[in-house]
Amino acid sequence: MAGAGRLLKDSDKIVFGEFWTAKQRQGHPIHHTVSYRASFKPELPSFFMKEFLKKKNRVVYDPFGGRGTTAIQANIEGHVAVHNDIHPLSIFLASARQYVPRLEDLEKKLNSLDLEAEVEEDPFDINLLPFFHPRTLKEIKNLKKYMAEDPSVEMKFISLIALSRLHGHSTGFFSVYTFPQVSIPPESQAKNNIKRGQTPEYRPIKPRIYQKMRRDLALPIPPFYHEFSKNNLYSLNSANSVPNVDSESVDLIVTSPPFLDKVDYEGDNWLRHWFLDIQKSKDRKLSIFSNLNDWNEFIRSTLKESARVLKKGAYMVMEVGEVKKGNSILYLDEDVVRMAEGTGLVWNKTYVHTQSFTKLSNCWQVSNNEKGTNSNRCVVLRKVL
Repeated sequence: MAGAGRLLKDSDKIVFGEFWTAKQRQGHPIHHTVSYRASFKPELPSFFMKEFLKKKNRVVYDPFGGRGTTAIQANIEGHVAVHNDIHPLSIFLASARQYVPRLEDLEKKLNSLDLEAEVEEDPFDINLLPFFHPRTLKEIKNLKKYMAEDPSVEMKFISLIALSRLHGHSTGFFSVYTFPQVSIPPESQAKNNIKRGQTPEYRPIKPRIYQKMRRDLALPIPPFYHEFSKNNLYSLNSANSVPNVDSESVDLIVTSPPFLDKVDYEGDNWLRHWFLDIQKSKDRKLSIFSNLNDWNEFIRSTLKESARVLKKGAYMVMEVGEVKKGNSILYLDEDVVRMAEGTGLVWNKTYVHTQSFTKLSNCWQVSNNEKGTNSNRCVVLRKVL
């Protein structure tokens, strides 16, 4: 049982403190180009890169890449990144920022797009009209055509910005008022529209894209960013089997696995999937577990694969949390330590970072120190074999 007896609670290997700022949006704005549920702050990987990498141009790997926080921060700090995830959306979110174009080039590309052309009606439109005015939807569909035809880095970055503006809770988004991080079902949005007395109004998408680009590029990218990002690897695999990452090629891993069954990445992103033409796949099995034993076995196999790609003596940092399951609190850091036994990784230390709000607090709809996640618990493992 997770945390049985709290066997590790008195260990001198556990250190508590505020190791990075609890303030929001303190990292480079490029991190916040797009929201993504259950993502950690860039200050977390930055802390561990400074802690465990003494030289530049190292290889930093995240097997659960998410929106690309670890990869982008690695490039910002002068390292090459390996970003892996089983979710195609994750690969797009990270790779779209491998090269960050100049604002003037983006503006020129955006202005060249004709988004007023007539488009064919599609039976799927009925699912979209609770969110978008018909004219706004026409512009979005025209943009999708350009995305399919134009492989340029400018077009890819514009697509990323548009994705971030697709739906949300303010007039800066393309949609009527709705949730910014979760794509709720069309029927639920239709009910919300009636409840709020709202109808999707026309919102031209070009000015909203430009305003967001200008904000995200308000600070210059470090001059060496592309020197390292050009060598990044983007891998679409399950974290426990990543054959395209070479053995003993990685200097540091910083990652955070799905905790248990709190996030439905497929359902939560259906609108984004439509926008990017990501099709459902029976072969794509996201790592969402409601059973602790299944989670543990998956973590064990992931740690074993992580040990394979790490250089000898290199470190892996896995951020997990305390979650409430029924009437019990599960201390997942203890499970990670146990699952590491026999994988070639040994427990080095656990950093317990305390702050007011953490990764899954909004998912649990509770505040800190009540239930759910109330701290970042970062287990540090070291490869010895």
